Amino acid sequence: MKFFIQTIPTTSSTISIPFTELDKLSLRGKQAITIRIGVIQKKAVLSHHNDHDRCIYISSDLVKDMSLPEFIEYEIKIQDDILFIGPILGMLVRGKIAEMNLPRIKIYKNYLIDYQHVNGLIVLFTSDGINYKKKLINGYAYNPINKEWVEGIFPFPSAVFLRKSIKESSRKKLQKLIGNNFFNSHVFNKWEMWEWFSKSEQLKQNLPETVLAENMEEVKKLMDVYQKTFIKPRAGMQGTGIFQLSMVGKEYTLSYRVKDKNIKTILDNWEAVQLYLQSELNLQNYIVQQKIPLLRNNNRVMDNRVIVVKDQNGAWSVSGMVTKFGDIDSIVSNISSGGSAEKGWQALVEMYQGDSKQAFKKYMEIEKLALTCCKVLESKGLHLGYIGIDIGIDENHHLWVIEINNRNPDMTIALDANDFQLYYKTKSAPFHYAKWLACFGGEKRDAL
Repeated sequence: MKFFIQTIPTTSSTISIPFTELDKLSLRGKQAITIRIGVIQKKAVLSHHNDHDRCIYISSDLVKDMSLPEFIEYEIKIQDDILFIGPILGMLVRGKIAEMNLPRIKIYKNYLIDYQHVNGLIVLFTSDGINYKKKLINGYAYNPINKEWVEGIFPFPSAVFLRKSIKESSRKKLQKLIGNNFFNSHVFNKWEMWEWFSKSEQLKQNLPETVLAENMEEVKKLMDVYQKTFIKPRAGMQGTGIFQLSMVGKEYTLSYRVKDKNIKTILDNWEAVQLYLQSELNLQNYIVQQKIPLLRNNNRVMDNRVIVVKDQNGAWSVSGMVTKFGDIDSIVSNISSGGSAEKGWQALVEMYQGDSKQAFKKYMEIEKLALTCCKVLESKGLHLGYIGIDIGIDENHHLWVIEINNRNPDMTIALDANDFQLYYKTKSAPFHYAKWLACFGGEKRDAL
């Protein structure tokens, strides 16, 4: 059941709940209770009333220096003899509090498309808006009635969805306040991913062989074996900065894209390749991988973005899949480099020429591989709430893990494939997971 909070102007440290809730919460006969609002915990005298069965009265001293908006519906629950009021959830974003204004922050409302199944206080804030000592934040609360943000001082949330990278010092402060109840704060690069996954018996057969670009001796060995390799930035995003190095006889061709155009540079020998790469690139920031002969469609390279989220029960689940097609003759499949997208299931059925049984079998194989990736990442101590995993299919229909987007996976890729249901489902997932982290359990959602 949902309740409205009303502050009463007294300093008696009192909370009064509807009489009808006493038995439901096993509170009959209790005269005192510890209440928890976000991370703020206080003792209060417990009373009851018959005024309104959806109203909770709280004395003003219990919410001193902060606001619990009365336009919001809250849930309550008892755990370990503590009365939780919430959920109180937060989103930590880039920038400074002085830079936040309604036009700038309106984009974050999309995460609350399914607010009716989340409820409680959702707060948007920046690092400089945190008062660690008082456990308060200066930020914006979501008003579900007019679907706008309202500025104020609010209790620090029980769970936080990070939309920015944080320093180790900030991580320690957050851990002191809310333990491990913040997610998507870890950022890792392609080399780290390869090192982790290559040690997994379940994943190593799905990884392209990879070496560090600065070790030119290892790069030459890779070229001798595969004749074609990709040179990728360790921390690159959206296919930018990727080169393809091909060898035919003693001649080498370096292919890349500049301003939506495919460019090729011919190099006569390995010494020329080495000189070119060492002079043009900071090789410490690159890796080199064998090129996988991925399936192509009308000479357009293709791979699959698998969107994986933590659901309202705290479990990994695959929201859906989008197939990306690169521009004609492009070495990458990224939409930002001239590519396009299609619903994953639709693309698989087309790939298997209408054989839905084979398409379903491959879909489940891709899903299993993606979930295995998540479990391995979690075993490394990373706390993630949603990620995008790029999985390719080669000419023999073997699966390859190409890349993991964990910094801020672009959810609009679902819109590129005209999969609006996947977009809304994915966009709303972080706060369903945050609610579960805040100990308010999951609520079954209808299809959006």
